[in-house]
This record gives sequence, structure tokens and C-alpha cells, in this order.
Amino acid sequence: MQNTSARGIEYGSLVRLETLGHQKVKFRVTEITGEGLGGNQGFYRFEDMLSLKVEKSTKGDSDKALAWILGALGVGALIFLVANADSVSVCSAQPCPRE
Repeated sequence: MQNTSARGIEYGSLVRLETLGHQKVKFRVTEITGEGLGGNQGFYRFEDMLSLKVEKSTKGDSDKALAWILGALGVGALIFLVANADSVSVCSAQPCPRE
């Protein structure tokens, strides 16, 4: 790889890379320098990489699922309250006349 920047890669990112020697490695990033990336599999220089891919995190998916679940519970609670509410009347005269 001629590009030495590690855009989109952070500490803890799961990366998959292939070296010029066709070695395929997958590891979590624990070291980032201008020369390459390192993890439990060793340190790999950008100039020795044929390809580098960052595995997509699923953290956002769980956050979205939680938001949908909470939203559904909120809508359900609102429907329950409306369905079980007695008739409500608003009057400005005191006391309110009963019908």
C-alpha cells in the first residue's frame, strides 16, 4: 500500500489485512504509527500491505435496537393510557357541572 494513513482505524478496531507475501491476518489494533499497525499478531508496515480492511462495528446496531424497543414501549404505554382514560372534561366555571 502506498498510502500510509490509517483513516477510519482506531485503537481496538478489528482489521483484516493481506501482506505482499499473501499472508492473511486478522487482529485488534493496539498500536498505530505513521509506519504501520500492530496488534497481538505482530506489527505490520503499510508498505508491506497488499490490502487493509476495517471490520464494521456492530455497536451502532445495538444502540438502534434499544431505541426501537424503547420507542415501541413508549407508544404502547401511550395507547394504554388513552384506552383506559375516563372521559375528561375541562371547564372554567367552579364547580364543574356533572353530566
